[in-house]
Formats: sequence, structure tokens, C-alpha cells
Amino acid sequence: MEQRLLPEERALLGTIEEDEVVGFLQALIQARSDYPPGDTRAAMAVVADKLHLADLNPQIVARQPHQPSVIAELPAAVAGPTLLYHAHADTVPAGDPAQWQHDPFAGKRVGNLIFGRGAGDDKGSVAAQIMALVTLARQGVTGDGRLQLAIVADEESDALQGTRWLRDSGQLQPDYLVVGEQTANQIAIAERVACGIDLIVYGRSTHGATPWAGENAILKAAQALGWLEARLFPRLQSKKHPFLPPATLNIGKIQGGLQWNIVPDRCTVDMDRRLLPGETREAAMAEIRAVLDEYCETVAPLSYELYTQGDVAANINTPPNDPFVRTAGLALQAVSGQRRDLTGYLQTSDGRWFANDGFPIIIFGPGDPAVAHATDEHITVAQLMEATRFLTLLGWRWLKDADKRQE
Repeated sequence: MEQRLLPEERALLGTIEEDEVVGFLQALIQARSDYPPGDTRAAMAVVADKLHLADLNPQIVARQPHQPSVIAELPAAVAGPTLLYHAHADTVPAGDPAQWQHDPFAGKRVGNLIFGRGAGDDKGSVAAQIMALVTLARQGVTGDGRLQLAIVADEESDALQGTRWLRDSGQLQPDYLVVGEQTANQIAIAERVACGIDLIVYGRSTHGATPWAGENAILKAAQALGWLEARLFPRLQSKKHPFLPPATLNIGKIQGGLQWNIVPDRCTVDMDRRLLPGETREAAMAEIRAVLDEYCETVAPLSYELYTQGDVAANINTPPNDPFVRTAGLALQAVSGQRRDLTGYLQTSDGRWFANDGFPIIIFGPGDPAVAHATDEHITVAQLMEATRFLTLLGWRWLKDADKRQE
């Protein structure tokens, strides 16, 4: 069914000015917030200033002084459920600025592109979400329910100073959630979660001049990893989800040895296992262990240990027929003029910390996920503006048409 904007919706979206939205994103990029150290004070000052000008009374909250977050909300005409727009203001480092075409912290616009660290991940979403709330506030929009905004710190680390603290302390308690991340303006309803699994392979040290008298743990690890690739990776590729890539295991870091003339007796391998909805850390470790035990039995003895640490969150896996997903899809179609397929998010978002709370979560934002964390990170002005209009319209319709939330 074709979706069209109503006259009042078209008028609302017509108040959004490209120069203001682009200028705001540029100011956010210029306010460095790269992790480490993840100092978001300058970026949150830019956020708070914009919200203050729209009389949205932002709250600056922090568990650690140098990593504040900002919370604001649209005034509610009638008490009701909460729709939360959520994005993060911290970024990864820029690396060597000389490798960039443009200063990574200038926010330079070149034609339809805006360059800079965080342009897509995640300040493009920050700008679009804030400008959506500001647009609604300027027009005095209220409705049945609360539209809340959280621009958080510490997403690029472990979220302990940002989303996890805000959720656990009761400062964020949404009933519906839009997580701003780079989806190229598609609605993502699922994601894989990262699970760190470490492998230690043991050997026996001796003098480097007599390697036959020892057991080289690095070589043992290399041979075992080749077996893992041959035997486990095809099995992971067979694990499917309608909106996500297959399960994966990335060999991310290898450490071993003391110095060049000593046969190493220990090699540690850090691995990134991406879990699909329905998979568990325990099952993933059991799969790896079974393949390594098969190696021990059929190829060569291997003394090894598998271990894991830290929290593994739940997967976002919102049903595609959820009423909120349908509402969002129709709003996006009305803004873009085309029907877009649902998708899954390729990386991992802060939305995972809410995934067990029993409400619908979508992930949406401008930017190509392939250029996130990359040199010459950029975003298109066209996607930035479309995201701002979509989030404005979604908030409008959600507030004005409460009955359709439960259809």
C-alpha cells in the first residue's frame, strides 16, 4: 500500500533546514570524543546547547565526570508509554590524521559528503535524533506518551559508564526503542552479539638453538587454528538467520613467546565469536572444544585451555510483524517514497542491554556500516536529511496515533 504524507506532516517536515542539520553534525564532529579516553564533555555541551535552545531542558548525567550523557524528552500531553531515541556520542580513535583526505575532526563537507571521525558512527544518528526532537518541540507537538532522547557515552568500550548504568539505575526505562547506528537508513530488527573466547595453547620451552628439545606453543597454535578454520568455519556458515549474516569466529589477536631465542611454552589467541539469536556462549565454546578435541585425537596431541570473561548480552530479535516495526516501516516509506526491506545490523549496538526487557527494538541510522571505524569515515547529506525526516515523522505518528501501537 502506497504511503503518503498528510498535509500537516508535510508541513512539519518542511520546517527542517539542511544547513542547520549539517552544521550541527559538523559541530559534533569538531567536538572530539574519541575513546580512549572517551571524554564526551565537549560533545555533550554541543548536544545540550541545541536542546536548550528548543526549551527541552536537557539533563547532563554522569557516573564518571569525563563521560557524561544527556537525557531529554518532549513534554507529554498525556501520561503513557515511552519511546526512546538512543545514540552514542563517543567514537573510536582517528588513527594517523595524515592518512585522511581531510582533517578527521573538522567535519568538512565536500559535495554530498561530510567527512570526519564519528560522521556515521555515531554522530550522524546523534544529529538526526536531536534534530527530530527539536523539530517536534518547535512545533509544540505533544501526544499520548513520552518521547525521550538519550545521547550516551561509553558505547565504544563496555557501556558501564553509559547505557548499562543508565538502564540499571532506572534513568532509562523505555517501552519502545530506536537505537541510532549505521544501517544506511534501513530498519534493522536483529543483531548478532559479540562473545570473546580465548584459547591458550601450551608447549615446553627450551633454548632456541635446540627447538627439537621443546614444544613450540606458537606453531602448535597455528596448526590447531588451521584445523579450526577447516572444520568449524563451514559449520558456522550453515547457521542462518533471515536478517543477519551467518555466525562467525574471528581470530583477532595472537600473543606468545618471550624472545627470539627461546622456544615459547605458551600462546594465547583472542577470538571474537558472533552469536546469532538463539545461540549461547556455552554452546559456542562447546563447539570449539569439540573441534579441538577432534584435532587431538586425529592429528596431534594438544594441551590447551578455553576461557571467556565479561558479560554477553542478549540478541536483539524483534519480530518483523511487530506493530511498532510496521509503524516505522510505513513512516520510512512515506518519507523515502519507496518500500525498504527490513534488515539486520552487522555490528553490535547498545540496544543489546535492553534486549531481554520484552519490548520492540529497532536499529536505524544514516551511514554505511562499512566505513565506520575506517579512515575517511563519511556520511551523505542525503541520508542524514532523510534520517532526520524519518525520525521526526515516526515520533509524530507514534505520539498522535497511540491506538496503532497495539494493532
